[in-house]
Amino acid sequence: MKVARLEWPDLLEWFLRRLDAPAPVRCGTLVLANAHTLNVASANPAAREAIRAATLVLNDGVGLDVYARLRTGAPFPYNFAGTDLVPRLLGECARRGLPLRVFLYGARPGRAAEAARRIERAYAPVKVVGALDGHETTGDEARRAIDAAHPDLLLVGLGNPRQEEWLAANAPGLRARIAIGVGALFDFMSGSVVRAPRAVRAMRLEWLFRLALEPRRLFRRYVVGVPLFLWRTLTYRPEPVPSHPTQSHLSAGKPRIGPRNDSGFGAVLARTGTDAKDSGSGVRVGSAG
Repeated sequence: MKVARLEWPDLLEWFLRRLDAPAPVRCGTLVLANAHTLNVASANPAAREAIRAATLVLNDGVGLDVYARLRTGAPFPYNFAGTDLVPRLLGECARRGLPLRVFLYGARPGRAAEAARRIERAYAPVKVVGALDGHETTGDEARRAIDAAHPDLLLVGLGNPRQEEWLAANAPGLRARIAIGVGALFDFMSGSVVRAPRAVRAMRLEWLFRLALEPRRLFRRYVVGVPLFLWRTLTYRPEPVPSHPTQSHLSAGKPRIGPRNDSGFGAVLARTGTDAKDSGSGVRVGSAG
């Protein structure tokens, strides 16, 4: 799979262009990949294919930065942390006066609804047109409700890999312009789970703060998962990359940021053309299996 090497202005341009594109628009899917995402994808073929099916895959967290430094010598230029990315996109829409229509799907009962109320208070004229929890709502029920609401932006917080697999199976037929897998975002936005202090986030240690709060639930993800991810990073020997990388067009359809025929766990920097800037690049991450 390919993790795009983009900066914030590139993503914002892609986001706004999709919102402004004339209908009908195929729903574009955005996956935020971190070390846990790629550990799951390495062992789960269905999750791996679901991530590969995404329109755009972006880096989330310090794990992929370490990966990129070790494999390519350069970190990612921007960290697209999901808990910060969506509020920033909503803030941009509010600042521009865009009446963005948002649908929330996922989390425990009540959390999506509370997050919806807080979004409407904080980001007017953004409007939440639906909110469903991820425990008592079936996938079919969610799909029907989303199509009836016809949102511009769909946020799916079902956890990894369930949210990526749901998006891969359902997004192509949804009446939404953009869908993003957001993990535990509704827990934070609803106030149900405390976020790390700004100083901890600035040091990129939010994962450690979360582990301290929920050690039983997150022990395997961080205490076992992080060393496993680093071991895979250090021991993988990537396949050669073709000298003619595929062109990427962020404003149209599915951007192909580099070759997609990888089969191992590794990363190779490959320059590609984009229409967001003069050029773009990506880190190729192949999951074994």
